[in-house]
Order: sequence, then structure tokens, then C-alpha cells
Amino acid sequence: LLAVVAAVALWTVGDYAITLDEFNADDYGGKSLAWYTSLFTDRSSFDSVEETLWFYGPWFHILITLVQSLDLFDHWTTRHALTFLVGFHVALAVVLLPLGYYGGFVLPRAYGLSRQSFRAWGIDWFKATLVSTALASAVGGVFLGTVATTGPSWWWVFGLFVSIVGLLLVFITPYVLVPLFFKMRPLADSATVDRIHALVNRAGAPVRDVCSLDFSRRTAEANAAVIGLGRSRRVVIADTLLAEFAPAEVDAVVAHELGHQVHRDVQRLLLGNAVLIWVGLYVASRVTGAALPILSLPSLGYVPGYPMLLFVVELFFLLLSPLLNWWSRRLESAADRFALALTGDPAAFAAAMRRIGAQNLVELRPPRWSEVLLATHPALHRRIQLAESSTPPTPPPAHPFSSSSPPPARPLPTANFNREASREAPAPWSEAERGSRGPSRDGEKASWRHHKINIGG
Repeated sequence: LLAVVAAVALWTVGDYAITLDEFNADDYGGKSLAWYTSLFTDRSSFDSVEETLWFYGPWFHILITLVQSLDLFDHWTTRHALTFLVGFHVALAVVLLPLGYYGGFVLPRAYGLSRQSFRAWGIDWFKATLVSTALASAVGGVFLGTVATTGPSWWWVFGLFVSIVGLLLVFITPYVLVPLFFKMRPLADSATVDRIHALVNRAGAPVRDVCSLDFSRRTAEANAAVIGLGRSRRVVIADTLLAEFAPAEVDAVVAHELGHQVHRDVQRLLLGNAVLIWVGLYVASRVTGAALPILSLPSLGYVPGYPMLLFVVELFFLLLSPLLNWWSRRLESAADRFALALTGDPAAFAAAMRRIGAQNLVELRPPRWSEVLLATHPALHRRIQLAESSTPPTPPPAHPFSSSSPPPARPLPTANFNREASREAPAPWSEAERGSRGPSRDGEKASWRHHKINIGG
């Protein structure tokens, strides 16, 4: 069905979907909206329109009509702004496609990580592009609209909007974003589920469910995470991790992820990002008068100037990335220490890190400059050293005059698992077991990331 729709759309796109006749296109959106809202019964507006047009529908024009109905801006300004934003982000995705193809398909297959066909990779790229284009265009449209309608208050109004969107994305990730790319099912192995729930109970971080993700359809890499907030929170474990790691090693990886939850790292991520964004927006509002002539822009709301503003935002976060990565490494180390204390099995943690390095092709000892500037996680050898320097608790020796029966083992030190260690939340898809990637000194490995959507903290 999708193939038929695509064929009809491509066959007629020159006549109906893309046209220089703005007036007809604008009228087309309103007529189509009326037809859809009447549940396909009102055909009074289509006497002069060919029937083939309505089988796939002018959805972009309908979207423009809906936004125009809000009367936020001039009728034609709304159409021009939305067309520009969507077109710009689609064009940006196409420009970056060669890099995405090489880093997300060619290199992973060359090193034995990717299990995807070109067709499967292309479908994932297309879905990711649709999601990112829709989200970026919406945020860009709200920014331009806020600047145009709220005057000097634009910076805090837009900051509030971005903060709410960030919170909403974290909550809906298990329900909307993850199912777009992975099949998430409740874990069927009852023994593993019982072990994970025992860890969850000891950590005091309740989750809704323990699920598996079908990583093996795409990659040989292993991963785990705790995603969502509140009632949507659940433990997700890649099937590659379950298949290749020993039970104690799986527990060590999941315990690390539980450390992020106990330390409230997702909340800290949201708060830290919100503070950073709000400070940046406030500074931008103060220097706008001096910066606009330098950027050759008449105003912040000037639609053709949007790419320049996006470049400035990207540069702002690029310059801050070493500081943010330093914070992230501290938080990851705190989660490592939590996992060691929770499981009481440093040997299993060290073994899990070694297995991750081998399975995910993580560099054991990246160059120091690479770790300082680029890494969100401590270098893998540091994580292993942390585990090897830890000693598991041992029960006290039996009293010489006690009975022959051994005394009960002393409970493991619990540490204060409910303390809120200061940390930055990990990258949106928390890679607990992943060390820093960096260029290999022997040239055997490459510094790149496998193409995937990040799905949680």
C-alpha cells in the first residue's frame, strides 16, 4: 500500500505537490482539510480537481492551513516560514547523508558491527530524518513565532517551551521513539527478570518493567539502559547483551544504569540543559542589538537568517562540549561506583567492561586529548582499574569458641544508594558500558559511532 501511495505521489508530484503557483497550493490545503474533516463526504470543493490527487493528500499544505488558522502571523508569512524551515532541515539531512552513510553503514559493516542490509539502514535513516525534521522545524517555527509575538520576553517564553519539550520527550521515549526503531518486549527469561528486580529493589529505583530490545537485527553491539520517567520508566536490555554476557556481567551493566536513576541523573540532565539554554537565551537577548549587524541580519525573526542562528547555537554547544563531557565523565564514574557497591562483584564488573570493549570495539586506552575533549565516559581502562582496585566484602572470621556452624555472613555495605550524587546525565541513550571512543593509535580502529537513535538515560 505504501509503495502504491509513493508511486502515485511521485507520478503526480510535479502537478500537485510542488508548484510555483502559490495561490493554488494555498487554496489546495484548505480544500483538502475540509474534505478530510468531513470524513471524505464533502466533495463540493473538488469539482475541478482530479480524483487521483486525494488518494495521497497534500498533508504539508494541510499543516500550513492549520497553522494559518491560528492567525499568529500574516497569511503568506506563515506559508513562507514553514516551507523554508521544512525545506532547510530536509536539505541539511541530504547534505549530511554521505557522512551518515559512511559512519553508520560502511564502517560498521567493515568492522563486523553492523548486521543491517543497505535497505534496512536506509529505512532507519528515513525514519530518523522524518522525526528530526519534524521536531527541528517545529522548534524553529516556535522560536521565530515567539520572537515576532512576545517582544523582549521572547527569551524566557522560548526557554520555557524548550524545557517542556525536553521533559515530554524523555517521558514518551519508551512509547513513541523506541518502537520506531526497535521491538521492545517484556523479557521472557524469568530468572533474569527476578535478578534484575532484586537489583531494582536493593537500589530503591522502581521500574515498570524489564524488557529486551532486538539489537541483534541491526548490530553486534551490546547495551542496556533505564529509560523513561515516572510510570514510563523501565529497564531495557539489548538481546546481544543477554546472549553474550554472563549473568553477573549483565547485572553489573544494569546496576550502573540503576545508579543513574538513583542519582536522579535524568532529572539533573533536564535541569542542567534547561539552565544552560536559559542562560544562553538571556545572553542572546542582551547582545542581540550588537550581534545582528555582525551576522548581517535585520532581526532575530528574519526567516532567511535562520541557518545563521542555528550555526551560532551549534557553535555555542560545541565550545561548551569539553566542560559538559568532563561533567558527564564524573557522573559516569559515580554510577560505576554505585554498581560496584550494589552488586558487590568487582570481578564481574571488570569482566563486563572487557567484554564490552571487545564486542563494541571500544578503544581500551584512547589518547588523553581524545578522552578530555570528546569522551562522555571514562576511558575503558580506568573503569576496569576502578573495579580491580575494589575488594568485595568478606564475612568476619568465626569466633574460636563458637559452635561448628558458621556465623551468618555480614551483609554487604549498602552505601547510601539514595544520595543524589552530583552528575550530569549521560547521553540521551545511556551507554553505561561504553567507554570513550577515540582515534586508535595503531590505526586499526576508527573513531566513529554506529548510526542509531539514542533512547534514554
